[in-house]
Order: sequence, then C-alpha cells, then structure tokens
Amino acid sequence: MSKMGSFIVVKFGGSNFKNFQGYCEVIAKIKEILEFEKEKTLVLVVSAAYGITDRLFNAVNNFQNIDVRTFLRELYDLHSSLLSMSNDGNSHQITEELKDLENKVFELEKIFDAVKLLHKVPDFAKDLIISYGERLNAYVLQKLLQKEGLDFELKMPEEWIITDGKFGTASVLLEPTKDMIEKRLDYWKNKHSIVPGFYGVSKEGDVTLLGRGGSDYTATVLAYALDASYVVLFKDVNGFLSGDPKIVENPILLEKLSYDELEELSYFGAKIVHSNAVEPLKNRSIPLYVCSFSGNFSLSNCTVVSNEKHLSEQCVKSVSFTDDVAVVQFFGANLGRVPGVLGEISKSMAQSGLNIKFVITSQTAINLIVSKKDLPEVMRVAETLRLREVERISYRTDKALVAVVGYGLLDTHGIAAKVFGALSKGEINVDMISAGASEVSMYFLVDAQKVKDAVRMVHSELFGKS
Repeated sequence: MSKMGSFIVVKFGGSNFKNFQGYCEVIAKIKEILEFEKEKTLVLVVSAAYGITDRLFNAVNNFQNIDVRTFLRELYDLHSSLLSMSNDGNSHQITEELKDLENKVFELEKIFDAVKLLHKVPDFAKDLIISYGERLNAYVLQKLLQKEGLDFELKMPEEWIITDGKFGTASVLLEPTKDMIEKRLDYWKNKHSIVPGFYGVSKEGDVTLLGRGGSDYTATVLAYALDASYVVLFKDVNGFLSGDPKIVENPILLEKLSYDELEELSYFGAKIVHSNAVEPLKNRSIPLYVCSFSGNFSLSNCTVVSNEKHLSEQCVKSVSFTDDVAVVQFFGANLGRVPGVLGEISKSMAQSGLNIKFVITSQTAINLIVSKKDLPEVMRVAETLRLREVERISYRTDKALVAVVGYGLLDTHGIAAKVFGALSKGEINVDMISAGASEVSMYFLVDAQKVKDAVRMVHSELFGKS
C-alpha cells in the first residue's frame, strides 16, 4: 500500500532501548529495513532510552532536593556504558565519543544551576531539560550504527521542526516545517538520518515538547514534510486491537483502519499512537504501519492506517474508553433554546486555552465534557461567565467515556441496539449519548466504576468471546 516517494520514516520507542541487547535488536531491525527498502532513504525517529524521560521529569519536579552532579553522572553512566560495551578496539574513537557524550550531558548542569537560583522551573527550562532524553539516545544510536558500518546523519529538531510555542504539549506548524525541509531536500536525500523525537522549537527559539508519545508525532510530521512513502511505528503490540486485552476477551487484530478511525481511537483513550500524529498523514495520504517490534520485519503483519474507508464485516472496529473526563453542567429554564449561550460558553473556554471534548444540550441544560486536568480552570471560567440564563452549574468527575468506533456504524442498522442492549443486560446506566458528530464513532458516558464492565459487555456483544 506504500506510495511513491524517496523516504520512509521509522520510529523506535523507549521500550526498544531497555538495555544493550535492545540496541542490538534495533540495529538488526534497521539492517532488515535497509535490505527491504534498498532504494529508499531511511529516516529514524527515536524516543529516549527506557525510563530516562521519567527520570528527567522527576529531577525537574524535585530540583531543590537532588544532587545535580550525581544525577548527571548517573545519566552519563547509563548512556556511556552502551558505547563502552560496543568497543570495537578503536580506543581513540571511543575516548572521543565518551568525551562528546559527557559534554552533552553536563550541558544540563548550567540549566539546573539557573533553576536553583530562581527557586522554580520555568516552562521553557522544563521542556529543554526533558528533551535531553531523546538527544542523548539519538547520539548513542548513531555511534552504535557507525560501528556497524551504517552511516546515519544526526539531524536535530532545532533546525527543522517549528511549533506553536505551547510548552509541554506543542503542536507542529506543518507548512513552515515543510518549507524548511523542502529548501534542503537534497541534504536529506544524500544520507540516512536519525532525528530525536518528542520536541520541536518555537519561532522564538524555545524548545517545546510535543506531549507524551510525541515521537510518533515527530515521525508523521517528518513524513509529511518529506512526502514519504510510508511511516512505521514499532510498538510493544502487534497493532491495533478491537479492545484492550487487559479488559476484553480475545480481542481481534485490526488489519486496516482509516485515518478518521485512528483519530477517534487515539482521542478517546487508545494510547498506541499520539493523538496529533494522524493529521500530517491525512494531508498527503501517507500510509502508517503500526507494527510489533518482535519477529521479522514485514508490513503484512501490521495494522495499516490509510485514507481507505474499509467496511469490516461487523462494521465496528474497536471499543475504547477514557476516564479522563469531567462533566460540567449549566442549568437554566429554556437554556437550550436561548441563542448565543453555548457560543458564549465555548468562546470563553477557547480564550483560556481549554478544549471541550463534546457538548450535549437539552431544553434545560448544556453539558460540556472536558479533561479532568482542565477542570479547575474550567470551573474558574464557568464561575466568571455571569450568564443570566444560567441558574446553577454543577461538576462531576465520577464518569467515564466509552467510544464505539468503525466506518459505517451510523449507517448500519442494529448497531446501537446491540450496544445499548448489552449495557442494559449488565444493568449499566448510560448518562449521555453522542452520535452523528463523526461518521465513524458513537460515544456515551457511564459511571467510572463500571466503565470496564461496559467495555467488556459491548465488546462481547459485537465481537463475541472467541
């Protein structure tokens, strides 16, 4: 299903880099891909080594209590041991590599010293510090590949990936990023590349993280800018399943998904792919392969995501859920019929940078579904609105959102009956339902304590137990 193009983009996650053996397996996989795609230029995107991002977050959150030099020495030792284990007998080269690595690690010392003087960690400093996990891992992998005779150029996001400047969860500005890369496309074509994932740089020059799982996003952004043939994301799972195997019995491997289906699954709880990673692919119809790292490299063993709208036999592709929801309810007589009230509420939330997952209205209430982490700010904004039509406001955090996703489900008779019939059998009440906002999904609220039972029952009804 790959399209014509000179590049393929491949992303390796932190779980692939747990120890030296993991690096050896990654290198073996890269050799497989190079043999499989002899005529293509390979762009590797890498996450931080396993556990390093969490260590950096902990260091930032406890900056007053850590011994910075001890922490950095541990960080250096973890990465330098990998280079030392791969010693090919060239003592001068390994000495230079270790010195270079040490310099990179201890760049952080000045940043931590400045933070301690300020007695706080500014957002720009936090993002900069945490980005070092990816920087260091990309450097180590490049050197290990060189020892195997594989020449990869290290290309840093600072030079190529431009973001909107929002610290922690930045979005990439696709067109400026594409323009930047296209101006030097020959430079990218001349040699295989390694790019640290997870971050970009604002127009002001600040490092900004792309959110957890952001290396997926880096990979698809680069694929968009390079007009790649396809993207491969290596994961701990075989691909997308019809449900979470920790909850449902015998979930089915999904061979095909559309971009819209993947967006819905990512947005409503499936954490396999970063929620922003789909948009760049849609714009250029670039296929995405979500593959298990284990076994020989083969695109046929992956879930492929493309612009094809594949209607499966049972219509529904997957049942997902998220408990990261809070319900904000505005009550008032005839509230749903008064023009402009919903618009005013939505405008106020947007001006404060708050995202509304979805809205359900009735004659006497407007219900907003938002992220739990946003609730304190949502409450603050809601209480300052002073809308005369609103008589009272209530907030709930004891709900969870279930999504049923599949192309054609809204046009297929009997799907809703099966879903809500299964919930009725399980004596699970549905608080709110939303269908029709997307052609590939319906979703509903249930008590958070019963959400796993709800997912299990709906999945069993739609897919069976075997």
